[in-house]
Amino acid sequence: MAAPQQTITMGTIRITYLPDGEFFVPPLVSFPETTIADWQDYAHLLQSDGRIIGSVGAHVIQTGSQTILVDAGNGPLMIDREQIFLSGGELLRSLARAGLAPDDIDIVFYTHLHIDHVGWTGHMVDGVKRLTFPRARHFVRSAEWRRFDHPGVSAFSFEDTLQLLAPCIEFIEDGQSLAPGVTVMATPGHTAGHASLIINSADERAFILGDAFHSLVEIEHPEWVSSLDSDAPQTEQTRRLLLKELARPHTIGSCIHFPTTVFGRIIAEESAAYRWQALR
Repeated sequence: MAAPQQTITMGTIRITYLPDGEFFVPPLVSFPETTIADWQDYAHLLQSDGRIIGSVGAHVIQTGSQTILVDAGNGPLMIDREQIFLSGGELLRSLARAGLAPDDIDIVFYTHLHIDHVGWTGHMVDGVKRLTFPRARHFVRSAEWRRFDHPGVSAFSFEDTLQLLAPCIEFIEDGQSLAPGVTVMATPGHTAGHASLIINSADERAFILGDAFHSLVEIEHPEWVSSLDSDAPQTEQTRRLLLKELARPHTIGSCIHFPTTVFGRIIAEESAAYRWQALR
């Protein structure tokens, strides 16, 4: 099942996963270089019809002085074609369950600009698309924004969102602080400008990883590259770097598309492999 709403607390910082929807996709569509035999040991990651199930949502970070929305979910959009299903629409209700309203958001940070991460950026008001979080400053890495300057890069189905963001988007780069204790980390591969966030508080670290990982299987097989990853060698390199960081003590990761729960720790095995230990 898709992950439920969940909050972790590190010192004075709260991080909440906000569900928006779910997706189902056949494993060989998501990972075209794998075979049916490759998935025999991972049947527990598939639903009864054989498709991978994944979560769709966002995170909100509350630092005490800033309330930061990380990604903006899929929005009230459903795609159901060729065995691929993607839905959203729950994010604002999830935000309300966390005791927050759109006007409470100070910053929106995008790990990257794909439809299932920008969907609630705007909404229709009297026939005009307006920002859903009107008080917020909106940030992304410059490399992510500028990749749409290339004619071969598609913004299919969210061109209007980029137009809405254009007057207000701000750039923030690798190593810069979004707020006290919240730092941007460049994690390219899925897209050229993909980024994660590192949150430090009370001697603990949390990584909000965007789409650096899509499925639990990539923890054991970082070389299994998704059909949506733009640069396969870079994706694998980034994942291996992140796994080493996540395996350090007092470190939590959050992978927005993982089922059941998005929060967990990475355990390094003696065989030099890694496994995911979910936080319930």
